[in-house]
Amino acid sequence: MKMSHINSTLQQVQPVKACTKQLPVYVKGTCLLETNEEEQMYSLEILTVDHCRETSKEFIEEEKTNIEEQFYRGGRVNWLNFWLAEHKYVGEVIERDAYYEVSKLLSDALKRNADQTPVNSINIYHHPGSGGSTVARQVLWNNRKELRCAVVKPSYSAADVAQHAVKLREYEEKDPQTCLPVLLLIEDSDKEYLDDLRNELEVAINTRRIQYGTLCFILLSCRRSHDPENRCKESPLQNVSVTHKLSDKEKRKFAGKRKALEERYAPDFILTFVLMSEEFNENYIQEFVEHVLQDIDRQSVGTRLLLYVALLNTYVQNSYISQSHCEALLALTIRLERFRQHEFAKSLSDQAKLVLLHLRDDKTHIESIKIIHPLVAKEILQQLLGNQQTQSSLAMDLLCETVLFEHRFGRGEYLSFLRALFMRRARISKGDEYDSLFSPLIEHVCEEEECPNKAIELLKEAFQRFHKDPFFAQQLARLHYTYEKFEEAKHWAETAAKQQPNNSYILDTKGQVYKKWFQAKCRVFDNDNVPKTAQNTADAMETALKALECFQECEKAANADMEHLNSSGFFSEVEVGCSLLKLISSTQVFANSHSECMKYLLTDYIPEEVKDAWEPFHDRVKKLHKTMQDALEWISEDLSYFQTDIGEDENETAERPEEKISNPLKWLAKKSSEYGKYFSEADAIALLKHGQSIPPNLTNTQKRMIIHHLGGGNVTSILSKLTNQKDAVRILESIISLYSSNPVQAKFGQGDIINYILAHISLNCLSPKNQKVADFKDLQALCHQFPTEKRKCLPGALFLLTLLFWPEDHDTDREKEAKYEIVQSAVEHLEKDYWTKMKDIPQRKRRIYTHFFLGNGNELDKFVHKRKFERV
Repeated sequence: MKMSHINSTLQQVQPVKACTKQLPVYVKGTCLLETNEEEQMYSLEILTVDHCRETSKEFIEEEKTNIEEQFYRGGRVNWLNFWLAEHKYVGEVIERDAYYEVSKLLSDALKRNADQTPVNSINIYHHPGSGGSTVARQVLWNNRKELRCAVVKPSYSAADVAQHAVKLREYEEKDPQTCLPVLLLIEDSDKEYLDDLRNELEVAINTRRIQYGTLCFILLSCRRSHDPENRCKESPLQNVSVTHKLSDKEKRKFAGKRKALEERYAPDFILTFVLMSEEFNENYIQEFVEHVLQDIDRQSVGTRLLLYVALLNTYVQNSYISQSHCEALLALTIRLERFRQHEFAKSLSDQAKLVLLHLRDDKTHIESIKIIHPLVAKEILQQLLGNQQTQSSLAMDLLCETVLFEHRFGRGEYLSFLRALFMRRARISKGDEYDSLFSPLIEHVCEEEECPNKAIELLKEAFQRFHKDPFFAQQLARLHYTYEKFEEAKHWAETAAKQQPNNSYILDTKGQVYKKWFQAKCRVFDNDNVPKTAQNTADAMETALKALECFQECEKAANADMEHLNSSGFFSEVEVGCSLLKLISSTQVFANSHSECMKYLLTDYIPEEVKDAWEPFHDRVKKLHKTMQDALEWISEDLSYFQTDIGEDENETAERPEEKISNPLKWLAKKSSEYGKYFSEADAIALLKHGQSIPPNLTNTQKRMIIHHLGGGNVTSILSKLTNQKDAVRILESIISLYSSNPVQAKFGQGDIINYILAHISLNCLSPKNQKVADFKDLQALCHQFPTEKRKCLPGALFLLTLLFWPEDHDTDREKEAKYEIVQSAVEHLEKDYWTKMKDIPQRKRRIYTHFFLGNGNELDKFVHKRKFERV
């Protein structure tokens, strides 16, 4: 499109109206769906064979131009676009390369074979605004006669969708073995939801005893991504990418279509299509926007409205402003409803008419506007602001627009977009370009405008406008401590905690304030080479202990919360505890005497040099050994159940853990070893590392700490040796050597027995027939020291009972019966523990981690660790 075309039409453009007719849905496959059947499948938008068949000729003649213009101008594709094209009322909708790629994957999936899974998946990853949704719906439209097709509506649980999908598959079918497969389109959902849906569908299929090899469901997932091509490379047999880049074949198609459209429509009515045919070239968009904005009145209310829409569309996916809000801002008084659209259109500038897209919600019938494409919105924002105004000042103006903030009609949607503008963090897993610590707008103000204080002012204003919302206070605390404004961070964290005293995420933020403050105080010693005395370290110690107190409060709140899993307090407690131990051991009092430091930490002994300076802290410091041990044990138990990222809350705003541990297994091994180092005899560790025997006079506590230092202090650390195999055999042999030579008579504690047995099982997996591995019957005998009341057993003990007493082929019937009772009792109590730990959280977070599989061997040789399967 030539830029002169835009200029020539600026004075005559009118906004394109959204199609307002609701379309009937009658037929699916070859069967009529009664209205009540439709209602019973409310989580699905069902696509029928004769979809749109009752569209009247009058409606077609009236609306076909409007419907086509709406689509090519940037509106979302709807079924009527395809129907009109199919019946030759309008030109065909271009089929992109990705359409053929998806069709090929679908065709391959439909070829019946014995290895076919009942639920197949195809993923479309697309750049925002590149036409991924059009490709997905084209696939459904063109397969509606061969398959039963439906779009999954947002916000319904996987269980509901699966139930309705099964109903759709079996509707008016006599034999569930011979039903048509169902093609389900799921848009912008995360991987966990897809996994849940697949699981629910597989359970339903198994319940109905569908023959193996029968394809029942195809999940077509369509998700936005800033790197779709790489996602496609990860799994080319399952993933398809849609980008702004066009292939040579696509360029020819777009050029021909563009020519045909330009003959029928004014250029302004096909803007998005033109931009797409130009591959959303950055220079082209800049030039396009520059021409559009020529002669715009930058001081008018209409331009201010355009800026607000551009700001929202740039930072908040799928955002819009209702027409009612726009009318309130423009101070329009419309007396007659039938003149409403005309009056609103008349109030917009010619430039705004050119770039604004008019929408109408099918359910609520709310009319709204947004800019034709997010890349255009971003460019409008940059060019209209120029050097005269910053994004932070525009965002402040938007917050202070009382008429928009308090307008009642469509208020919920507007406030949710406004909240997301200031709160929603970018997430790669949600299709964003990167993971952010704050909302992209706040990060832009801090980094591009280089003005954290303006970001702080924005969040303060948002805190007031959103009625002192504690989550804005939480964000303010985080922003302040990021820039080492600790007194202010403390104020805002306490403000948030007063309103939400039982929210573990807010309590975690409060702890993070003191943690960062403590780290800053420690850096002063390191950077300035200041000698660490009892007197000058007291302030830092007090801050660290305050952080530990906050994290322990966070842990209590997290354990009491039945709807979320938040383990961040435990991880942070260990990190601060290790840093505090490092500070204590490096002070002048203990720097040259590790044994003196251990004596202070583990006994009632208090050196004179620290007696007065640390007087308020002695009791709490001496509890570090126990509290850190408890936190490490909790983390170990948690990771023994779950070793994925599902412990992180999926909320995209402030209510999330502050810091994510990227590799919790490595983290636990490292911190357990660090913890053990501060409570272990350095000489004994040195002897072990050189393969020599340790002194015989060490206490059990000292041995336990050495075991911790070697990486064997808990279930997960020991089992992680099977994953990280460097020196694992030698380390496991050293751990075993630290226990009594006659473990059956040694009367170990329950935790020691668990660790000891697991060390043998792990060593046998890595080094079968190793001479250090105990006899299987001795390990079974050790299990008899576990409490007879299974409710008093630790989860690790119950886990070992299921392993060591699993009946074997050569057992007598009596032995099998006895073992079966032990295993059944252990499994029952393990299940109770599991559901207690799981709380009332979503299904997708109820995953359990499998450590071992049962092989064909006997005794210890029958345990096959998961890593062995992963290597095959």
